[in-house]
Amino acid sequence: MQTPIIELPGHIAKLSPTMARRLAAAVAQIASKTNVENATVEDLLNYFPTRYEDRSHFIEIDQLADGMDAAVEIFVRNSGATQVGRNRDPRKPPLFIFEITGGDAEHRFKPVVVKWFISGRNAKSILEYYEKQFVRGTRFVAYGMWEFDDRKGTYALKLAKPDELEILPSSTTDLFSEDDEQKGLNEDTASPEFAMVHTARRVPVYRKLADFQTKRLREIVHSVLTGLDATSVDELLPPELITRQNLATRARALREIHFPPDDASIADYEMFRSDAQRRLIFEEFFWLSFSMQLLRGERQKEPKGTVIEIGELTRQRLKNFLPFELTCAQKRVIGEIFDDLKSDAPMNRLIQGDVGSGKTIVAFLAAFAAMENGYQVALMAPTEILAEQHARNAKGLFAESGYRVELLIGSTKAAEKRKIYQSLADGEIDLIIGTHAL
Repeated sequence: MQTPIIELPGHIAKLSPTMARRLAAAVAQIASKTNVENATVEDLLNYFPTRYEDRSHFIEIDQLADGMDAAVEIFVRNSGATQVGRNRDPRKPPLFIFEITGGDAEHRFKPVVVKWFISGRNAKSILEYYEKQFVRGTRFVAYGMWEFDDRKGTYALKLAKPDELEILPSSTTDLFSEDDEQKGLNEDTASPEFAMVHTARRVPVYRKLADFQTKRLREIVHSVLTGLDATSVDELLPPELITRQNLATRARALREIHFPPDDASIADYEMFRSDAQRRLIFEEFFWLSFSMQLLRGERQKEPKGTVIEIGELTRQRLKNFLPFELTCAQKRVIGEIFDDLKSDAPMNRLIQGDVGSGKTIVAFLAAFAAMENGYQVALMAPTEILAEQHARNAKGLFAESGYRVELLIGSTKAAEKRKIYQSLADGEIDLIIGTHAL
């Protein structure tokens, strides 16, 4: 897992040292590592798929429907390119459509069409390459959304790029007669090593990473996972926690997050409910919670905070000027806050609630407790509009309490700001409300 990506060429076919370094650079960037040499296999495996495609079985041509996402096994009958329009400007590269017509091995169904655009200065050499790849009789799998082509009277698959066409090892077909001159061309032009990585299974789809398209990433990740043994992946969670939470092991989770098992539900993966996703999500939140607990423990060692005394007199004064009865939730939360204020440990608390549920009044009551102890309070809001609203409400709430409330925001005039600064320094303002101008 800690093997540097730049060392992968010795373990993965068709991955040159140059490409490995480019992959390491891309992974280092997303892993927030400044040194390419520090990008590891673990960092690569933490680059998760964005979605999955079910290519575990092939659809027969007669089962296709307009708008269906499906994998179809096709045997090439003919292929070639057609130039689109006239190229009147010689400075502009011509545009071609490369089109494959193919069907099933037994000629039972009407042929289908797979096509994509090709352009650029190297278009002609690219066309020659595809013509050699997709010779008559070539067996391949095409996956994507099939649409009915009224003009051709059959189904067609339009691709942005042919990356996801997978040429398979050829099998004996009835496409050729015994003396067919092209029979010798019916050879597998794909890599048998990777052919089944992209077909006959549920496959991951990755966001493009630098120059690496999803197909190449799939091959690299599969090769990496194949080379990992049971002891290569460190288990980061205690065994009893894994058992209690019914979690997958980390090794299993990393394998299945990239390549779902044959019995997996794509719907579960799309809803982030698979065993692999559940384990990795739990692990992420576990370590987040763990680190927060460590930080909280460190804060307890900091210099003691101010103790706010909240006696019966303070509670009675609160009841007297509150124009309404607090809800049960508000009473519970303000009780917890008062307990924090009475402690010498610094308070760090988040109040969560719907809009209009009464979070602001809880903050005002905490401020009141501090003011009752002779302290000044600052309340910061994210916007001037919200700060102005809080200031109006606070002035109304504390009108008969004897406490002075002022507003300090970016648009406050300079002369007024100087007066507020002086009043704060003199202890004449008890509650100052504002934006980051505070």
